[in-house]
Amino acid sequence: MRYLGIDYGHKRIGIAISDEGGVMAFPFSRILAKSPAFIVKEIKKIIKKKRIEKIVLGLPITFGGQDSLQTNAVKEFGRYLGKMLQLPIEYENEILSTKMAERGGTVKQKIDSSAAAIILQSYLDRNK
Repeated sequence: MRYLGIDYGHKRIGIAISDEGGVMAFPFSRILAKSPAFIVKEIKKIIKKKRIEKIVLGLPITFGGQDSLQTNAVKEFGRYLGKMLQLPIEYENEILSTKMAERGGTVKQKIDSSAAAIILQSYLDRNK
């Protein structure tokens, strides 16, 4: 099964994909968050091309384990995405994924997709 990982942001959306066996996650691309319809259109292209079967969406939970305004925005985006794409969507805590991508020496243009890969890999490892 191939997975798509998403690091959702108001300006940019980081995208990662897994290998066909669902074992390893790889940074893939970045989508500019122009509009919800544009985002879905771009994600649909990736899903079709890469034969994605499940989406893993990074969920920002605070250090105290609470939801934030961004958490609610991601959940709303997830509901919209699920409705538009008709694919299962799972959530994975994305705490510090962007910071980890930055510390890993990732170039600025690839931080979003690297953070998505960290989120997706966390999900894959947890669900082995």
